Amino acid sequence: MPIQSSNPLQKHFRQPQLYIQLPSKGRWWTAGSVSIPPTGELPVYSMTARDELAIKTPDALLNGQSTVDVIHSCIPDIKNAWDMPVVDLDAVLISIRQATYGNKMDYVSVCPHCQYKNEHTADLGMIMSLVSCPDFDTTLRVGALEFYFKSETFKTYNANSMRNFEEQRLIQSIANDSISDEEKENQFTVMFKKLLDMTVNKIADNVAAIKTSDGDTIVDPGHIVDFFHNCDKTMWNSIKDHLEKLGSANPIKELDVACDNDNCKKEYKAPLVFELSNFFG
Repeated sequence: MPIQSSNPLQKHFRQPQLYIQLPSKGRWWTAGSVSIPPTGELPVYSMTARDELAIKTPDALLNGQSTVDVIHSCIPDIKNAWDMPVVDLDAVLISIRQATYGNKMDYVSVCPHCQYKNEHTADLGMIMSLVSCPDFDTTLRVGALEFYFKSETFKTYNANSMRNFEEQRLIQSIANDSISDEEKENQFTVMFKKLLDMTVNKIADNVAAIKTSDGDTIVDPGHIVDFFHNCDKTMWNSIKDHLEKLGSANPIKELDVACDNDNCKKEYKAPLVFELSNFFG
């Protein structure tokens, strides 16, 4: 049979199901990591069968590779999802789920008052309308330094998630009675150092630049990390509190719900977590 130059089935390939604007508007992405169309809206495709298989692979989910691969598949204008500002992550994952499964998402929460397990249905269209970008434009002056902020990258966010997982495993191993006290102390020392490094790196990745009273502006990531390893407690706490305030402004991390238990019926806030391990299951 003659070899055809193009696939005659191409017209039956996936088509964009919706279009989204990134909350970051393309800011903080490295050059070449995303292509913003003139309209400012990125087309979003539904997941393929291969994508669905990928998100069922535990190791790939843990190291973030499945998340990156699915984003590249469903939003081709994103060229390098590792460099994606994490402020865009929720919008990207929600849009992929919408394109694949529609606007409704079932989820479960546990009532903090009576421990009853409640089933809910979220309207992802409504949730998407609430997605916003924190105010990273506001600078913070602490002493003789002025700090400029940005969103951390998905790479750093994922690395922190992996470290948290490793720390939990280490905590469990330390609780093992078969391990000597000396070995437990050694493992705790290693765990504590990793936790400190993780915290410092997370803060540093949210700082775009530091301006000194001499007018110098430091943007080198290595210099910024080194600074946070050596700055005083007051300086550190000021930056940490500022970033925590920015993070707490996210309106879609929890929804107001009421318990279905007839003996309770109390209202509470149900957390929403958008990660591939539970978001597309």
